[in-house]
Amino acid sequence: MGAETTFETKSYSEHEARRILLEALKGQGGQLTKADAVAKSGLPVPVAEDALGGLLKEFRSHVAATESGELIYQFDPSFTRRDAVQLREKLAKAGDALWRGFTFLFKISIVTTLVVYFVAFVVMLIAVLFARRSSDDRDGGGDMDFTWPLFWMWGWGPSYDSGPYRRPRRRRPDKPLYKKVFEFVFGPPKPPVDPLADEKEVLAHIRQKNGRIAAVDLVMLMGWDFARAEEEATRLLVNYGGEPEVTDDGVVVYVFKDIRKTAEEGQQPEPIVRRAWERLESRPPLTGNRTGTNVAISLFNGFNLLAPLWIVPAFEARLSAPIPGQEFLLHDYPLVFSSLLFAVPLGRWLVERAREPGRRRRNARRRLLQSVLARQGRAASVEELAPEPAEAEALSKSLVALGGDVVTDDSGQIRYDFPRIREELEGIEKARNQASGRERDPGAIVFSSKD
Repeated sequence: MGAETTFETKSYSEHEARRILLEALKGQGGQLTKADAVAKSGLPVPVAEDALGGLLKEFRSHVAATESGELIYQFDPSFTRRDAVQLREKLAKAGDALWRGFTFLFKISIVTTLVVYFVAFVVMLIAVLFARRSSDDRDGGGDMDFTWPLFWMWGWGPSYDSGPYRRPRRRRPDKPLYKKVFEFVFGPPKPPVDPLADEKEVLAHIRQKNGRIAAVDLVMLMGWDFARAEEEATRLLVNYGGEPEVTDDGVVVYVFKDIRKTAEEGQQPEPIVRRAWERLESRPPLTGNRTGTNVAISLFNGFNLLAPLWIVPAFEARLSAPIPGQEFLLHDYPLVFSSLLFAVPLGRWLVERAREPGRRRRNARRRLLQSVLARQGRAASVEELAPEPAEAEALSKSLVALGGDVVTDDSGQIRYDFPRIREELEGIEKARNQASGRERDPGAIVFSSKD
């Protein structure tokens, strides 16, 4: 007689439950309801819920809602981990590391080489001058010295008036010369950046908005499209203890009740939270120096660049014996070094010029968002939403990603409508109005180390 089939109660560790659910979801398109997760994996409902939450934390994902309020969990079909570094990011990090290494080594070279070679070339120039003067005195010649344009370049040229030439008194420099040279080559130092600055602004916005946001909030704050906003909203849920809720209108609200709790007393100044159109990008300055300083550094380096072609040959002609490594030390190295001193800022200028169209497109998109959100997503003409050509182009390219649509009014005029933005703004406002103010209360103190 065969054994009777029974459904036995089983227990699963958190890791095992995630593994079972992940295996069941692979190849299934990455989109499912909670019921799908239970049916495909065979896990009990509470275990499947916990496993789904764990997979949301581990893999890139979104949460959507149906008209009936059912949550849809959307995973990347490739199940890419949230902490996975893409090839582009790896290449960017490698490039940054190489650039930092080059910057460090080249700065050392600037400090040691630029001044040393300048002094050496000046000494050679003086030696050539004296040798030439002695030769002219013996021959009775009075020809103009071939080096006088160099002194004129540095402001020491011959004066043709009756009085002595006086250079203007220099003002005390506001920063050391070597720092000015560094900024000429590598640009002004960047201010320190807080890697969590964006998170702090988003969290401040969440607290200001009764602990509730929708994807449209992240679109407004960061300028993302809805797909990116949903992915980042899911990450916020995982990192900051939130949970999704669905309104009667089918809007997914990300609720962060724990973030609202505060022990601050009285009215505290609200942190500044920037909108996307307040994050406009500008072209960084090429250097942090005044024009006169950059010209002086250019002349200084230009002297070192030309010296191997001008002063060094004249000096070598008067040497009785060659110097060891003379060709490299007096020709090759100073030529390469001085060329790099000009090539690096030129390269930075070309890079920023190539980046400028991207900056303009992103800024145009952010200004477009300002117009769309100012109208609460209501239908408007292209002239109303995007008066500039760059903004009109952004409207055409971003329409679908922002949940927009093309409609016609009663007169047959084409207008651009953004129903998702309108619906989410209305839904999230209702959810915030219904939020209890007691969520801010951390509770009565029952123990204190001061007592």
